[in-house]
Amino acid sequence: MRNVGVGRMSGDVKNSIASILRKLGIDWVRQFEERDPQFIVITKLCSALRDVNTVLKLTILNSLVSYQLTGKGEDHWEYFVNYFISNKPRDLCSDFLDYVVGSKYLARFRESRVKRVRGVCPKIVNWDLANYVKDLLGLWRAITRIVGGSGEEKTIVFSVKMAYYVYRACGFSVAVPMEIPIPVDYRVSLVTICSGLLQMGPLTNPSKLAREVMVRRRREIQGVWSEVGRLSGIPPLNLDSVVWVLGGLLIDSSFRISDAVAGLRGLGVGVDESVIELLHLLGGRCIAK
Repeated sequence: MRNVGVGRMSGDVKNSIASILRKLGIDWVRQFEERDPQFIVITKLCSALRDVNTVLKLTILNSLVSYQLTGKGEDHWEYFVNYFISNKPRDLCSDFLDYVVGSKYLARFRESRVKRVRGVCPKIVNWDLANYVKDLLGLWRAITRIVGGSGEEKTIVFSVKMAYYVYRACGFSVAVPMEIPIPVDYRVSLVTICSGLLQMGPLTNPSKLAREVMVRRRREIQGVWSEVGRLSGIPPLNLDSVVWVLGGLLIDSSFRISDAVAGLRGLGVGVDESVIELLHLLGGRCIAK
């Protein structure tokens, strides 16, 4: 990546991205959810355990400790699913703590993760989370009350997204409310910077900048994507999968559009002029000219 100048103003980019997403529609967006490695492994867990409540509780707990991993997120989630397929939980809190203590992906800050699980798990173990299938907003508020905070924190919002994945993967029809913000991680932060949706100066080191602003300007990033959601009619939690998959393709290809397009086709997603334009908009200032 290199600095390629200021480019379009953020308002123009925001409207352009929203316009393309509105045209592509929610069914196109859901393709990315179904191709998300996390969705795929959660589907596997649903099939193995055949108990949506247990899958929900395990998935929410894992989401709440999914930060500062010592490996790729995809590998962490695959390990989690395979672990509980092989070790079907009998005492959920005790068994989940065993998993946290043993996972190599959770080695960093392990004591903090254990403390969080001990504080949260006893409060959710007797929940009937299937009752929230039509009320993700209520689930978001309930998790926020239990964990504490504003509810905008990455792990809290991410836990709701993963609960949504569980509902879908286990065969429920569920709609995402517009009010739940996008979970801000490094990849979302970098795409927000590169697209120009977040006003910045010269981008001499976008990767470093993304790690800084994902914490310092989280609410601003969430606000931008909430506005894109409002303009496009696609909730931010749904948009997260698009940003995450397309952002990953752009990052892995060093923001070479042709390589990102090839990667997208490899996932089985149809590519037309609108999709290519969306890639250009998301890559924006980080595409080497």
